[in-house]
Amino acid sequence: MIYIVLISLFIMFYAVRAISVLKNAGFSLLSFLIDILILIALISFYYIAGKLEGRDLDNVLFFTHLGSYIYMYIAIKYFWIKPRLLIYLIQKNEEPENEELASKELDLQTSRIRSIYYFIISIVLLVITKLKMPDNLREDQLSMNPIFILIGIIIVLIWLAIDIYRKKKYDIFLFKTIVPLVVTIWIIIGTIILG
Repeated sequence: MIYIVLISLFIMFYAVRAISVLKNAGFSLLSFLIDILILIALISFYYIAGKLEGRDLDNVLFFTHLGSYIYMYIAIKYFWIKPRLLIYLIQKNEEPENEELASKELDLQTSRIRSIYYFIISIVLLVITKLKMPDNLREDQLSMNPIFILIGIIIVLIWLAIDIYRKKKYDIFLFKTIVPLVVTIWIIIGTIILG
């Protein structure tokens, strides 16, 4: 059961990629079927967690808890496309015949769709963790959050310094700081909700 949850979390990542490409191409029926499979997987996480106890439940909650933060990171990374768009435009200007441009263009076109899916999955995983976490596992599950928050703050400060440097040197503000900033805020929100 534990491995089903872990493998399903990885499969959902790639399923969302497939959905975004299908929706972009106009294949709505097939993407709807994958939507249903993702929904079934998330509902099954809830029921699997309800049938487990002790160390097994602790492991499943660890996957859903940490998975929520990872999916939020991916959601914001795909939502904030400005840095990737800039790289794409530079490459398109310098090497218009480059074969990689088509895949980068598709990636940019589908980024927002993926972002919405990953955002929803992140919220659902946190809700499952909240609903299924017993009091005796709460302290263990939240023990790493202060370290994650501290690391997040350090990364935010580093990226902010890099963003400011790039603004002064190249006169463009990419605001890459938004990704670690939102993820750190999400970890703080998750800690409050689960605490």
